Amino acid sequence: MNQIQPKLENIHFKIGLSGTYWGKKPQYEILINDKKIVDGTIKNPQGVTEFFEFSADLEEDKTHNLQIRLLNKTDHDVVKDRDDKDNFNIVKDMLLNIDGICIDDIDIAHLIWTESKFVGDDPQRPILKNCINLGWNGTYVLEFTTPFYLWLLEKL
Repeated sequence: MNQIQPKLENIHFKIGLSGTYWGKKPQYEILINDKKIVDGTIKNPQGVTEFFEFSADLEEDKTHNLQIRLLNKTDHDVVKDRDDKDNFNIVKDMLLNIDGICIDDIDIAHLIWTESKFVGDDPQRPILKNCINLGWNGTYVLEFTTPFYLWLLEKL
């Protein structure tokens, strides 16, 4: 008996990341549906975007997740102007910044804000909407469906 093969859509991703740091540089992972595509440490100087391009064959008529993770931040990466628990300014910090996401050569612009969430590794942290500057270890999640162009039309 022949099994019906699921229909796949080949989707091309271009993701721009940068780091804000004063000491060590942010480490990251980029995943599709929990499968690691690329990982590493930001190499460019502060504020200079690095681009990562890859393609993925994704099953049509399904929901998928693009995930970007910050991996290596500790309390020592945050420098405050005073030790007051409730009243301080951050003087130095480490962040992983999502500067842009293009899918199939389309800059999805504001959708990187409005269609995403950020979930910290620490369950005490709130889930954040509209967050593209990752300041805690955790995962940025952009959920989309295939066919991609139909999802895009629905969101514009």
